[in-house]
Amino acid sequence: MIAVYVSGHGYGHATRTAEVLRVVREKAPTLPITVATSAPPYLFEGVVAPPLTVRRLECDVGLEQRDALIIDETATVVRWKVFAANMDVLVDSEARWLREEGARLVLGDIPPSAFAAATAAKVRSVALGNFSWDWIYDHLAGREPVLGEAAATSRAAYAGASLLLRLPFSGDLSAFPRIEDIPLVARRPRVSRDVVRQRLELGEGPTVLLSFGGVGLPEMDLAAYGALSKYRFVLTGPSSDQPLPANVRRLEGADLEGASLDYPELVGAVDVVLSKPGYGIVTDCIGARTRLVYADRGDFPEYPILVEGMKECLPAVFASNEDLHTGRIGGALEEVLSQPFPKTPDISGAERAAKKIVEMAEG
Repeated sequence: MIAVYVSGHGYGHATRTAEVLRVVREKAPTLPITVATSAPPYLFEGVVAPPLTVRRLECDVGLEQRDALIIDETATVVRWKVFAANMDVLVDSEARWLREEGARLVLGDIPPSAFAAATAAKVRSVALGNFSWDWIYDHLAGREPVLGEAAATSRAAYAGASLLLRLPFSGDLSAFPRIEDIPLVARRPRVSRDVVRQRLELGEGPTVLLSFGGVGLPEMDLAAYGALSKYRFVLTGPSSDQPLPANVRRLEGADLEGASLDYPELVGAVDVVLSKPGYGIVTDCIGARTRLVYADRGDFPEYPILVEGMKECLPAVFASNEDLHTGRIGGALEEVLSQPFPKTPDISGAERAAKKIVEMAEG
């Protein structure tokens, strides 16, 4: 059995791990996989074939967000203090569970507790990621010193990992003693753009997807987007009480499921995605060859690395958070639609990661 621990911070950790596990299942059809995460179970259950179990577990803190663009550092400290007070109990409990279940390998993206539990259970562990929480917390510790303790605890746990599969767009991952670089893990649409647009009745005009994950952007003035009548906007994420202009449409998960589609197909069907730059949505755009208008996401150290790297992979144009909230994005949309696509980068990371994981699990 492979025991998989996935951060619930955003959807990027879950979607890329699920893509890797999808390929693991192709290579090892009968290998049991158990995922522990606070991310929504459907991110795995709709992608990875059985035998699969998803356990609800808060296995790390990540960062507390006020909305999709703003980190709440004070709330993050509060969450860390609560989590740290119970971390030894969590690690002991998970180590016992790993032994009882006969886990052959632990895969983590990228909760420190996963590697601490694997070390305690004497089970080999593989990390997957482009950043680690010690790097993030060290960066924020200048304003919130308690997060320096979080960084130190994370580093100590990561030191027990057998291997890190390091993705592109990476930060400082020196906490891991052994590192192997792999290409991007990126989801690709399974259904053609024209078919998806027909199933979802998106029409022929330029279509923009407003994508802000599970947190959403509640202060966005949707009425202002109604003034951009040239464009059709598709909104996903949490619902709000705002009335929708005629050119703004909300798509729920049930709408995609009813059309036998997943999120990568929606990304591939639109002309532009409007979002914050996170690993998940950036690589979805790369895999689908869809343009991106991106916003600022505050003092998050992954941000400048992603921005620099993604511009070599797809047309991407910046829009300020204020412009995003107030709908003044017409210029950014025009600019990004005029840009050509660069050469598609190597996106075989899921295949490379799955091959290594199966080798280690069966070895």
